[in-house]
Amino acid sequence: MAPPRRISNQQLEELISYLEENKEMSKGLVPGSVLSHQETRQKWSFLTKRLNALQGGALKSADGWRKYWVEWRHKCRKKARRKLANSTLKLNFSDLELRSLEISGDTSMTTNIPELKTDNDEEDDSDSIPLDSVKSHTPPIKLKKRRSTSKMMGIHVEEDNASLPPKWALDMEERRIAAQERMAEALESIASIMRSQDERRIFAEDRLTETLTEITGTVHDINGQVQVVVEHLQRKNSVQSNGPDIKTVFI
Repeated sequence: MAPPRRISNQQLEELISYLEENKEMSKGLVPGSVLSHQETRQKWSFLTKRLNALQGGALKSADGWRKYWVEWRHKCRKKARRKLANSTLKLNFSDLELRSLEISGDTSMTTNIPELKTDNDEEDDSDSIPLDSVKSHTPPIKLKKRRSTSKMMGIHVEEDNASLPPKWALDMEERRIAAQERMAEALESIASIMRSQDERRIFAEDRLTETLTEITGTVHDINGQVQVVVEHLQRKNSVQSNGPDIKTVFI
């Protein structure tokens, strides 16, 4: 059975909540150190595991969830711009959409857009209408009044068709993310090579120091042995007092 492709509300809630705590992730890989890029990738990997673990939702890779966030952010921004351009336009903004705009730093939009109820918050507790049962002695039958959703459906259809970013924009965003990742990997590789070279240099210096120490110790040992031999020969030939000094002969 193929995994579901539709993002669940629980997954979207988890995604936005995590990005609210880690707003630097919402901007992609910004220029910085290798460690900051690596930390951002680790956070996306951690978030991906949490999102995929939620039942009833979609399964995506880290790049897939990052791409979905780019699309969702673009959709929220475009919807907000439409509302600000035409204040009479009836568009419902959910709490998640407003929070997404705040994560993106679009505070000028959120302060001018009133927060409306989400579809999930609208309980179907509308008024009940009793049927006229004059001739019948049975209790009146209550029918729930159905909400008029034709206008809302028209708005949502228009939003879905117009709010998705164009393909070239998504392709450009993917290429930008891929280029940043390649740059981060190249910097990480360079740093690894430099660390390796430093380690080899330190090892060579330590080895050279050990070798010089061993040579110095060997020279001292040889000098000590020569001194012992000279003293032994001097004692053995002490009877030759008029002869040349044996020490000067060897030295």
